[in-house]
Amino acid sequence: GLRVDGQYDELQKITERLMKRVLKIRELNKKRLIQVSWLSAAIYEEGRGYVSLRFDPALKPYLLQLKSHFTKINIADTMKFKSIYAVRIFELLLQYEPIGKREISIDEIRDCCGIKKDEYELYAHLKSRVLNRAKTEINAKTDYEVDYKEIKESRKVVGLEWTIKHKTHFEKSQSEKAAILEKELRSTAAIIEHLLEFGFTRQAANRLVKNHEEANIVNAIKAVEIYMIKHAVKNARALVETAIKEKWHPEKYATKKKKA
Repeated sequence: GLRVDGQYDELQKITERLMKRVLKIRELNKKRLIQVSWLSAAIYEEGRGYVSLRFDPALKPYLLQLKSHFTKINIADTMKFKSIYAVRIFELLLQYEPIGKREISIDEIRDCCGIKKDEYELYAHLKSRVLNRAKTEINAKTDYEVDYKEIKESRKVVGLEWTIKHKTHFEKSQSEKAAILEKELRSTAAIIEHLLEFGFTRQAANRLVKNHEEANIVNAIKAVEIYMIKHAVKNARALVETAIKEKWHPEKYATKKKKA
């Protein structure tokens, strides 16, 4: 979502916010809470096109040099989520994907998702705005199908029993993904606005929409966004033009994994 003409100013604001963010790490076995800043330094190399980020040493056992107890997630899947809660719940469920189910208490869900005590205090609000939204996004935008059953004590919901499994029909999964991508950028106005973010003039964006099928433009934009995560790109506008002409598809570039 960065403006092409103000990338560096915006990036500095982003890193400043990250340096003020505090992570809370609960070590249940040691009964202690660690509070630590996301970043301890951000070093900008002027004229060289990159930023060096330094993490606090206290994060090393949790984020750096991981050799076990991590979950691999397709980065292209997480990019499609609009809800940060969907990302976190997807991570929690993937940890138990070989088993196929996982019980999670409501308190644990709130803690893992970073939901404060005064947020979504009513379970009905938590269910509609966090749980169901995460479930819908995971089912629509990944190759997994998830669902949950409520665990109650008396009449109070205290936890959820989630299930997770691979979708049985690959072609159905791909068609669902394509439908979501098309829905998110289906209107001409939305496509044009997206092209403007890559540095196109409105006249050039209108010309592309006129001369190419909207589905091809949508796929090209998504493919470029995934490509730019893995590669340094000097001219994003030229790359988008190439992607549209060559009919790039996001599935071709959605192979990179990340650790979480």
